[in-house]
Amino acid sequence: MKVKITNQILDAYPVENYVYEVSYCGKKEFYQDLWDATESSLYEDNLGKATITKIPVRPISEKRIQDRLLFQKWGVMELYSPVFTTNLKPLKQSKFYQQRVWLRQHGVLLFWLFSIFLLVWLLCK
Repeated sequence: MKVKITNQILDAYPVENYVYEVSYCGKKEFYQDLWDATESSLYEDNLGKATITKIPVRPISEKRIQDRLLFQKWGVMELYSPVFTTNLKPLKQSKFYQQRVWLRQHGVLLFWLFSIFLLVWLLCK
């Protein structure tokens, strides 16, 4: 992972063998520390609804790091892993993602408005 500190770009590697995934309503964020995951805006804004998943990861070997650096230096990254780059597909959101988010945010309010309307309608009948 690349990390920018002031005007330098440095390599950073996880110190734990776990990554923490914060997910809510189709959105996902990944953190290397549980503390950072619980302090994220996605988790704090949706407290009680967002989930944190602990995912075990295996660190990359030193040989793979050296190979990757050599291929980056030569400018031929497509030769580094041709099998994986041809099978990658971009993630697409579903057609009704925005409607699902809106309904989850306003669903309780709509339920109460509908139940009040139904109650008034039954009393006036």
